[in-house]
Amino acid sequence: MIFESSNAKNQSVLIKIILLCILITSFVLVLRNLGHSKIHYWDEGFHAMVARNLTKHPLKFTLYDQPWLEYNYKSWGENHIWLHKPPVAMWKICLSHFIFGINAFALRLPSAISLAVSAWLTYRIASDLFDKRAGLIAAFLQAFNPFLFESVHGYRFSDHIDIALLLWVQVSCWFLLRAIRTGKRRNYILSGIAMGIAYLSKSYLALITFGIALVVWFVAWYKRRSQTHDASTDEPATVEVQESDYPISGEEDARIRLSDVGLQLLAGILTVVPWATYCLIKYPQEFIWEHKRVIDHLNTNVENWAASWDRPLFEYMPLFYPFFYAALFAVVLCLLVMMFKRWRLPELFVLAWAIGVIVPHTLAQTKTPSATMIAVPPLLICMAAVISRAWQRRDWLYTAIWGASMLSIVTITAIAAKTKGNVQIRNMIPIDGIRSFAPFIHKHFWIIEQLIVFSVLLAFFVGIYLISKREWQRWIWLGVRIVALVIAVFYAGRYVHAAYRVTERNAQIPLYVESGKRIQRELPENVCFFLDDERTGAHFDLMYYADRSTYQINNVHMKAPRNVARQAREARAAGAIPYLFSLKQTKYSYPLLIEDEIDVGNGKKQRYRIYEITETQ
Repeated sequence: MIFESSNAKNQSVLIKIILLCILITSFVLVLRNLGHSKIHYWDEGFHAMVARNLTKHPLKFTLYDQPWLEYNYKSWGENHIWLHKPPVAMWKICLSHFIFGINAFALRLPSAISLAVSAWLTYRIASDLFDKRAGLIAAFLQAFNPFLFESVHGYRFSDHIDIALLLWVQVSCWFLLRAIRTGKRRNYILSGIAMGIAYLSKSYLALITFGIALVVWFVAWYKRRSQTHDASTDEPATVEVQESDYPISGEEDARIRLSDVGLQLLAGILTVVPWATYCLIKYPQEFIWEHKRVIDHLNTNVENWAASWDRPLFEYMPLFYPFFYAALFAVVLCLLVMMFKRWRLPELFVLAWAIGVIVPHTLAQTKTPSATMIAVPPLLICMAAVISRAWQRRDWLYTAIWGASMLSIVTITAIAAKTKGNVQIRNMIPIDGIRSFAPFIHKHFWIIEQLIVFSVLLAFFVGIYLISKREWQRWIWLGVRIVALVIAVFYAGRYVHAAYRVTERNAQIPLYVESGKRIQRELPENVCFFLDDERTGAHFDLMYYADRSTYQINNVHMKAPRNVARQAREARAAGAIPYLFSLKQTKYSYPLLIEDEIDVGNGKKQRYRIYEITETQ
């Protein structure tokens, strides 16, 4: 007994050490070149400017703090009062600016910290639902996720807004799981508060936690009703939460009432109400318009992000799970089938979470790349649970699923490489007919190829189980597990290397960093810059580092260049001093105010000129 207790204690210590190593290594790696000075146009530039302006007035959210030119409050790209996103994520960046100053490292540090915390939460949720081995695997996969690294560094169509949403959704799910296990209402309240903070990070996507609670309650209520035929909708309902090898708690049942679900929702609403009330009083037209545009995503083509139903599943989501997306897809389908055979809380919880995110985004008309990010933890937990069960329980079915999923990746990749793409399933069957209703399945048919191979291999393994002798099976499945493990370790190495490559980019813009310092020292605050750098989003670089309103003269997204002379007169009439910030060799007829060169590295220098646009021009 003492020996068993000692072993359990040693194992617990080892697990904590491994988890700590995963989190520290991930955090140190994501800090590498985190302060690269380029401010990225989608979406980092907007959030950087709003957070910077919040350091002057924490309750007034502005994009152009001094809007010298006429603007339309419906145009979030050049607005003054900026309520395009809720406040929490930008408040966190603002706090980081207060502590570490106005710089790109401070801009991204909250995302780096959130990534480490969210990976820890994934470990806790997976451990509570399945086991600690599954928790470690899932935490590793999230801690080194290349897409999340790109989001932290600002390279993707997402940044701290999406990372903050991910974090608070996970906090809410963790408290919800604790509430379901214990039945304690304070956990439902805490889950609701975290859901409200998630809403204040990125709006309605946060309601996924309420959806999970509702699904768990309904399944438990339906099971109890089918067994007793006499259950009240507000009596404690139960759902099976454990198997003999995977206890979740000391209780046999998880208890959840409809009133508990309502309590969670009420706590979330009360968390959001103060901010919504403040905005409705102070900035009603901006708040109502932006709220409407959020809802418009369901049935309107917002900002040309409309796409067919299959784009999230077959183009966006593979970005989150490089190298093993099709394997993950296959694992989730298998767990879904197994859940329908026997309703258990672990599978129900993670699948309700994942499907509750993916299906609405698939059905909505407007589809953005980062909207399914909050489905990353449950999907990774699904993969981790299958791997853990294959090893710990030595279960032939989980071994077969894991082995088939890993071998399907290798098979399709090897065939494509060896035949240079000439011998593939897509070349053997007519697939052009699907282009009209599933263009992204057609475009990324490799996913279907791997799923087909997975199905064949899984059927093969089932056949082996049915016909092989019992004394052989132990060695057969051990062999499959070893092969699957070797493949998984190989791709895990590539996975971590992909995250490492993200941190190598180190995009620098010393021109705007250094010129911004000089502008703040030498030029008045009512300066209005017109910038002839045509790189998309370059005006955010100058505006962030110089703290002066900047308008780009032209870029590929503009229908026509600005009329600088006319808009300079408009800015002057509004009380600004208009200047032209030029990187081009063009000689302008304006009075030259500043001419300087900045060392941009590798022995190169970049010249810039600042002209004053006078009234006579």
